[in-house]
Amino acid sequence: MRTLCLLLVGLMILVSCTSMPTTSPTAPPDTNPTAVPPPDATATGEVVADQATATPVISTNQVPDGGELIYIQQGELVGYGIQTGTTRPIFADVSDFTVSPDGTMIALISGQGASGELWIVSRDGNEASQLTDDQQSLDALQWLPDSSGIVFAASDADIANPHAWLEWAAFCRASVIIKLTLADQQRQIMGEGCDPAVSPDGKRIAYGTRPTRSDAQAADPGNTAGNHIRLINMKGENGWNPVTAAGGEPGAADAGLVAYHPTWSTDSKQLLYLTFIGMRVETDVNLINMVDAYDATYTMLGTFAGWGRQLALSPDGTMYGYSTQNTSDARGFGGWDIWRSEIFDFGGQREMYLPEGTFMAVGQSISIPLFMGQHFAWIDNTQAYVVLPPDWAPGIAMNEPYERMDEPGELWLWPINNLPATLVTTGVELGSPIHFIP
Repeated sequence: MRTLCLLLVGLMILVSCTSMPTTSPTAPPDTNPTAVPPPDATATGEVVADQATATPVISTNQVPDGGELIYIQQGELVGYGIQTGTTRPIFADVSDFTVSPDGTMIALISGQGASGELWIVSRDGNEASQLTDDQQSLDALQWLPDSSGIVFAASDADIANPHAWLEWAAFCRASVIIKLTLADQQRQIMGEGCDPAVSPDGKRIAYGTRPTRSDAQAADPGNTAGNHIRLINMKGENGWNPVTAAGGEPGAADAGLVAYHPTWSTDSKQLLYLTFIGMRVETDVNLINMVDAYDATYTMLGTFAGWGRQLALSPDGTMYGYSTQNTSDARGFGGWDIWRSEIFDFGGQREMYLPEGTFMAVGQSISIPLFMGQHFAWIDNTQAYVVLPPDWAPGIAMNEPYERMDEPGELWLWPINNLPATLVTTGVELGSPIHFIP
């Protein structure tokens, strides 16, 4: 017995010695996104779902101080430290995302179309949970204001990018609005439609209802027109429609083929939304509108070509910015050339010209229009970050193709009353949303 004990002690000492770390020079940190490792079901601190659908968490970096920009880079969700100037990977295979109001979590779609699933990941990327596994296409992720849950659209149609009229219609006519609470993982269907928007006071949800009729302009024989912007409370009750798109002419409250992308004012009293009018003079025409969320008073704000990709109010609610993508560009351009960003206030009136005539719109442009400008993120009421094409410079010719349509873009600091003058970082995926976390 004594001999056996001595042998065991010897083995323990040997194992301890062979497992002790060796000392080596410390390498400088790698600030570039790293390749995604394969899923490891035994990785400490990593939540791994079914290996058939799970995407591995890829970040081991700490959240930097001094503000961070979150965006997609070559399919990976990454964070760029404003003060550190370094990029850290957060999660792999991401097609869309949104940051929680408290800045601690990120809801994201991993995958494309019907293969895309909803995940929630901590901002440092070290904890993640897969929330869906149902082969539905997902879109329009919205956090509840207290960061306790997520509202999103889920469609039975396999649509990877519902950001043009017919793609939007195919997605929306098979879509429902879902509210998912994180504490109990309960899912509630709130209505039939798409483009949900949660009011800042947390009391109501606005969304675009499903299109109800076909339209002669559409190559798609299915329902592509005739819908509402609908308001409901957080139980899915007391619904009513302050907006109807019934084919009316611009200037009428029922204008347009479809109403989409509702966006709440900061005081939860007004809704901005977009209306698709249809093809006019060889390009798709849209309106920007505002409606009172209590009495449905209608205000026309502006017009643009293509399809609206972003509509966001300034932190104090006195301005709004939008970005558009005009896939119907009459010049035949594509890629970066068909994007545009601009910022307006709500003061005064201006004339607005459409094929149907001249209309009065509320508000004035307070920015220099950014041709080729994509998504943006407000910093405060005087500046924003914006995505521009690679090697962008003021004075780029607008009537000549840029010819770099598939290349990643750059993040620039955008003073809203001037052109961007400060390059922040590069490598932003074409069409990526961006979020700024102070």
